Amino acid sequence: MVYEKVNQPVEVLAAFRNDRTEPMTFKWGKKYYQIRKVNLVHSEHNGREKVYYFSVSDDANAYRLSFRTESLKWMLEEICEAT
Repeated sequence: MVYEKVNQPVEVLAAFRNDRTEPMTFKWGKKYYQIRKVNLVHSEHNGREKVYYFSVSDDANAYRLSFRTESLKWMLEEICEAT
Protein backbone atom coordinates (compact mmCIF):
# COMPACT_ATOMS: atom_id res chain seq x y z
CA MET A 1 0.00 0.00 0.00
CA VAL A 2 1.12 3.50 -0.82
CA TYR A 3 0.03 6.43 1.39
CA GLU A 4 -0.06 9.91 -0.09
CA LYS A 5 -0.78 13.13 1.82
CA VAL A 6 -3.12 15.34 -0.18
CA ASN A 7 -4.62 18.09 2.05
CA GLN A 8 -6.86 19.56 -0.66
CA PRO A 9 -10.46 20.75 -0.53
CA VAL A 10 -13.16 18.46 -1.90
CA GLU A 11 -16.90 18.63 -2.43
CA VAL A 12 -18.83 15.96 -0.53
CA LEU A 13 -22.35 14.62 -0.84
CA ALA A 14 -23.31 13.29 2.58
CA ALA A 15 -26.35 11.67 4.18
CA PHE A 16 -27.51 12.17 7.74
CA ARG A 17 -28.71 8.84 9.16
CA ASN A 18 -29.47 7.86 12.75
CA ASP A 19 -27.68 10.92 14.21
CA ARG A 20 -24.60 10.29 12.03
CA THR A 21 -23.04 11.97 9.04
CA GLU A 22 -22.20 9.52 6.28
CA PRO A 23 -20.21 10.72 3.25
CA MET A 24 -21.53 9.08 0.07
CA THR A 25 -19.56 10.64 -2.79
CA PHE A 26 -16.79 13.20 -3.10
CA LYS A 27 -15.45 15.26 -5.98
CA TRP A 28 -11.73 15.90 -6.18
CA GLY A 29 -10.65 17.95 -9.15
CA LYS A 30 -12.95 16.89 -11.99
CA LYS A 31 -13.39 13.29 -10.83
CA TYR A 32 -16.14 11.83 -8.64
CA TYR A 33 -15.41 9.04 -6.15
CA GLN A 34 -18.23 6.78 -4.98
CA ILE A 35 -17.73 5.79 -1.34
CA ARG A 36 -18.59 2.15 -0.79
CA LYS A 37 -17.73 1.87 2.91
CA VAL A 38 -17.14 4.10 5.91
CA ASN A 39 -14.44 2.23 7.81
CA LEU A 40 -13.83 4.53 10.79
CA VAL A 41 -15.04 7.88 12.15
CA HIS A 42 -13.35 9.87 14.88
CA SER A 43 -13.10 13.51 15.92
CA GLU A 44 -10.74 15.88 17.67
CA HIS A 45 -10.74 19.51 18.74
CA ASN A 46 -8.46 21.98 17.01
CA GLY A 47 -8.89 25.06 19.18
CA ARG A 48 -12.58 26.01 19.07
CA GLU A 49 -13.17 23.92 16.00
CA LYS A 50 -14.18 20.28 16.06
CA VAL A 51 -12.80 18.22 13.18
CA TYR A 52 -14.39 14.94 12.12
CA TYR A 53 -12.26 12.40 10.26
CA PHE A 54 -13.79 9.76 8.01
CA SER A 55 -11.73 6.81 6.80
CA VAL A 56 -13.59 5.62 3.73
CA SER A 57 -13.00 3.34 0.75
CA ASP A 58 -14.23 2.71 -2.74
CA ASP A 59 -13.67 -0.40 -4.85
CA ALA A 60 -9.97 0.35 -5.31
CA ASN A 61 -8.49 2.68 -2.66
CA ALA A 62 -8.92 4.12 0.82
CA TYR A 63 -9.21 7.81 1.67
CA ARG A 64 -9.25 9.99 4.75
CA LEU A 65 -11.68 12.90 4.62
CA SER A 66 -12.08 15.61 7.23
CA PHE A 67 -14.96 17.95 8.00
CA ARG A 68 -14.36 21.16 9.94
CA THR A 69 -17.34 22.40 11.97
CA GLU A 70 -16.41 26.11 12.11
CA SER A 71 -15.69 26.60 8.41
CA LEU A 72 -17.99 23.79 7.18
CA LYS A 73 -15.26 22.66 4.79
CA TRP A 74 -14.34 19.17 3.65
CA MET A 75 -10.75 18.17 2.93
CA LEU A 76 -9.16 15.11 1.37
CA GLU A 77 -6.36 14.44 3.85
CA GLU A 78 -4.75 11.37 2.32
CA ILE A 79 -5.10 8.48 -0.11
CA CYS A 80 -4.02 4.91 0.46
CA GLU A 81 -3.59 3.27 -2.92
CA ALA A 82 -3.67 -0.49 -3.19
CA THR A 83 -0.72 -1.72 -5.22
